[in-house]
Amino acid sequence: MTGTEARALSETVRGTLATLKDVAGITGSFVCTNEGRLVAREIPALFEDAVLSEAGNRLLRVSETFASNGDELETAVIRYGDHRLFLKSITGGLLCIVVSGPVNMPALRMAANLVGRRISPAVARTQAEPPPEAAPARPDVAQAGPGRSGGIPGMRRFRGRAVE
Repeated sequence: MTGTEARALSETVRGTLATLKDVAGITGSFVCTNEGRLVAREIPALFEDAVLSEAGNRLLRVSETFASNGDELETAVIRYGDHRLFLKSITGGLLCIVVSGPVNMPALRMAANLVGRRISPAVARTQAEPPPEAAPARPDVAQAGPGRSGGIPGMRRFRGRAVE
């Protein structure tokens, strides 16, 4: 799949994800392949693609944990304060929906099922394709000097400073 085809596929999936916001309480959503590769996102820009990809990897491990005990994860809800993360297994990946505040759970399940059916072929196609080549190193990473974090993988930053 060429870069143009991949972008078009991602935009199609993103457009379908946008329909989830018709359910009151849904903040956004994203989809990742079974390898943890981010396929598309419809979530506020507060979350970077790398963060969503890492979250996808971790959430897929939850699914794998169930599978190791002989259970298949179809849907799950992870609660964190007033927020919830609704997970739905789809062919080739995982649909992750971020919920803030109250939500009509039957409407959420129905919307997730519909969106999951629509995007499954695209996610499966993305899953079958080799991952894109890594992007070139960012200039600010390459130029980081002593005492300056250059965005080392796994390191978090807060207000420009590295934190552990």
